[in-house]
Parts: sequence; structure tokens; C-alpha cells
Amino acid sequence: MTDTTLTNKLKLQITSLFWTSMDWLYPPRCCNCDRRGFVLCDECIMEIDPLRGTLCQKCGYPIDGKSRLCEDCSQHTPPYTQMRSWAVHSGPIQKAIHALKYKRNLAMGKILAQPLVDLVIKSKWQIDLVVPVPLSSSRLRTRGYNQAALITSYLAASLDVQHSANCVKRVRDTSTQIEMDVNKRFTNLLDAFYANPATLKKKNILIIDDVITTGATMQNCAKALLEAGAENIYCLSVARAILRHTKHHQGFASNSVLQSL
Repeated sequence: MTDTTLTNKLKLQITSLFWTSMDWLYPPRCCNCDRRGFVLCDECIMEIDPLRGTLCQKCGYPIDGKSRLCEDCSQHTPPYTQMRSWAVHSGPIQKAIHALKYKRNLAMGKILAQPLVDLVIKSKWQIDLVVPVPLSSSRLRTRGYNQAALITSYLAASLDVQHSANCVKRVRDTSTQIEMDVNKRFTNLLDAFYANPATLKKKNILIIDDVITTGATMQNCAKALLEAGAENIYCLSVARAILRHTKHHQGFASNSVLQSL
């Protein structure tokens, strides 16, 4: 048994014991329906809409069943090997992510990591290291934690692979992207990340975020990881925003019509 395996087993045991104790001392309420005794209850989990149907083989976005790639990935190949998301960013999953990010519902990290474990196993990705998308230093100070790191810590332990929350850094403070259009998101994130070659060289990296919207963050993280010598980059998020009009990847105009789920 390797040191990594021993560390991961211990981490899972401590995590389970800690949250079981916290639930007993401070019974949680479901973030979606307020049901007592659950962080996210089974009934609300059943309302989550997983991404299904035909997905782009590269970026994982819903596409017409006749194609392997979406129009954007056909025209502009992303730097990562593959990208996937678990569910559509709406309903209970949207509330769960909001609770994790803005209401300090830290137990949600483990809850949201669990379906990602199954997704990685199903995808048959060979992973050496799991890393979270980093926050800027100013945002980390304000929030007090990186919500993606709460997910990656449990995910890496469950997959029995190494985890690092510090090998990728956001070296430039970026403006919040909530109100930005696609082109501004990509411009906002140019050269915003630095990855440490000593940790990443020739490794297969799984990078995790809570939500993927345009894919700008993942693409710029992947670019930094490849520049640091990483072999393959796999991107994964809990949720994916499904744009109802046109989809863009690279900051260029696209005429793709999105398939409704």
C-alpha cells in the first residue's frame, strides 16, 4: 500500500467522522427544500437534470446526434484532452453550488464530489493528479476558502490519486465574469494562471470547477498546465450552463444552434 493510498484512506475516514459528528450536533437542512437532516435530500437529488444524450466528444456540450464534435470544437480545437460536466446548472444543483460558494455550506463539497467520482470512473480517464481551479488571492481572502478545492479533496481521495490545491495559481486578479459576454470572458482570463512545472511535468491532470459556462476558465487553466509540461488535461465540473441561443468556446462568433435538453 502506497503512502498516497494510506493518506487517502485516512482522509476519507476523518472526513466521514467529522461530517457525521457535525450533522449530529447541528442537523443540516436541505439547501433546496429545507428538509431537516439533509445537506441535499434524496428527493431533491432526483430532481437534478444530468447531462445526457449526444455530447461533443471534446467539450461535452449537448449537440446534434449526427455529429461527433460541436461546431466550435471542429473549428477551434481546445487545449484540453476532454471536458465533461455532471448536470445542467439549474434547479437543486444551482442552489447547492450557491450554498457551497456563498453560504459557507462546506459539507456540500463532499456531496457534490460523489457523482464526479462515478463520472471519472465511467470516462476511464487515467489521472495522476487532481487540482481545483484556483481563486485569486483577494477572492480567497474574502471568501475564506476555495469551493472547488472542497470538491477536489474528497474526489482525489475517493479515486486514490494525488491532490494539490497549490500547483496552479491565479497570478492576475480578474474581474467577476457574471455579467460578461463570451469574448470579454476569454479576454479577462488571458495569462491569468500559472502552473508549477515541478509538480506537473508529464502528468495527466484532472482539473475541477463548480460550474462551466463558456469554458474560458478551463481553457486558460489547461493552457497553463500544458505550458508547465503536463501530458493530458481533463476538465470536469459539477454543473454546465446550457446557453439557449448560440454557444461559443474560443471567443469567436458561432452559428451553432443548441439542442434543448
